[in-house]
Amino acid sequence: MFQVKPMRVSDFQFATKLANTMNWNMATEDFKFMTSLEPEGCFVAFHGGERVGISTSISFGKVGWFGNLIVKEKYRNMGVGSLLVQHALNYLKSKGVQTIGLYAYPNLTHFYGNLGFNLDEKFSVLHAETLGSLTSEGLPSPRKRQIEAIGEFDSRCFGGNRKKLLESIILEEGNLSYFKSEGVEVVGYVASTVYEKMAWVGPLVCRENKVDVAVMLFKAVLADLTGKSVYTVLPKKEAALADMLFSVGFREDFSVSRMFLGQAVAKNCVYVAESLERG
Repeated sequence: MFQVKPMRVSDFQFATKLANTMNWNMATEDFKFMTSLEPEGCFVAFHGGERVGISTSISFGKVGWFGNLIVKEKYRNMGVGSLLVQHALNYLKSKGVQTIGLYAYPNLTHFYGNLGFNLDEKFSVLHAETLGSLTSEGLPSPRKRQIEAIGEFDSRCFGGNRKKLLESIILEEGNLSYFKSEGVEVVGYVASTVYEKMAWVGPLVCRENKVDVAVMLFKAVLADLTGKSVYTVLPKKEAALADMLFSVGFREDFSVSRMFLGQAVAKNCVYVAESLERG
């Protein structure tokens, strides 16, 4: 008999060890961050007293995101994964979420399809092992007073309110963020989470047909990441962005499919994922 319980601090070490059996390169701080954003949205599956699987989720108003899902190998194909997903979906719906998104590995699209998720589009996970030097046009970094405008702009594209997530990234010392405006209106922004030796670029959101702005934003943040191992996730359809990234040393590690349960969101914009876990 399997049971699902909310993830607590005492579960972080197990969650990290289990996640890294999949080479996800996660740390306990990642689960601390997830539970700080959504305290009751991360879960652990138990078989008796043994922890056997984890899942994470987060709500953004009418939009939610299902993130990590992993089950111990000896307990796979026993319904644990479906139980964890359904528990997270029920939780998100109880929060008023109407659309739930996720990024699925190719071998899991059928699994999620059976749970009601529909394919949207494919994304590339790109990685530059050691980013070289890059020059860029100077762009302003947002201050606290500008985050409101960035959040409203992001919401029009993403479909949900990601203010709590954006603030946690943009206001964190050591991270990077830039924006571009036309007059008083924001037309694009980018943020990057920076660690000691690596960085994750995303989210990046631009007004539709503003790929030139997206390139400018990417270059602004990459210019500050010389020497680091850098990751980002962007739609395969964004060929101009991909070409620019390939030209400075990025390569595709693998691809994922964005899937939605409910009406698809994140439309009519240039969109780079914040992460695979949170959209």
